[in-house]
Amino acid sequence: MNVPKAVRFVKANGTILERYRLNFLLGMERNDEIPLLYLRNLQNKDGGFPYNDEKGKLSCVNATSSNLNTMIELGLNESEVCRKTVEYLLKIQGKDGNWGENEAIKQYNPPFWDMPNDLKTVIWLTANIANLLIQLGYGNSPEVRRAARFLLKNCNSEGRFAGFLHSTWISIGVFGQLEGSSSDIVKRALKVIEQNIERLKDGAGDFAWCIECLYVARIPKENPTVKRCIEELVNSQLWC
Repeated sequence: MNVPKAVRFVKANGTILERYRLNFLLGMERNDEIPLLYLRNLQNKDGGFPYNDEKGKLSCVNATSSNLNTMIELGLNESEVCRKTVEYLLKIQGKDGNWGENEAIKQYNPPFWDMPNDLKTVIWLTANIANLLIQLGYGNSPEVRRAARFLLKNCNSEGRFAGFLHSTWISIGVFGQLEGSSSDIVKRALKVIEQNIERLKDGAGDFAWCIECLYVARIPKENPTVKRCIEELVNSQLWC
């Protein structure tokens, strides 16, 4: 991977937040007010974030979880913005432990993978939010435990979670943190990803997302699935 070239690309083409994120991850800058200014301005009064990060639109569970992930990555766990985001997500959790998309966003014609009232969407959003809440220290909370039970009810004997393939790799992050990387559920889910690795070739984002989830699950970099994801990610870099 040509890291210097990737750095130059982000610096030349990235937004203020993207350039800051780059500098933060490289250990070159830490100024919480840069991302917090952006997040405060974007966040809706209910604590959620607007559909497609377009200010003024209704809160969207997908956008909210995405921005929460950014907060965790940038070390903003103790911020007021993060607190409001978590409160919003806990408030809208379903009684059976799931998180479904805001039905009102149908007016924006969301993509098939973010469709309200679709179990496939519910599964991956529930796994994604549970994964983030665990990273924020909510692993023993009743909300996360309910979410984990809901996910397990939608997992087959082979270890595949219902819906899209990314539901399975996100759930590896969830149960790797809750039960350990050597737990049966994680081992079976890893096997599912290994057997379906060719289906991740839709873009570099899938490989990066999968690696992130395997990382929080403490799957070692020597694991064949991790090595394959890294290899595919490196090979996907454009050189023009």
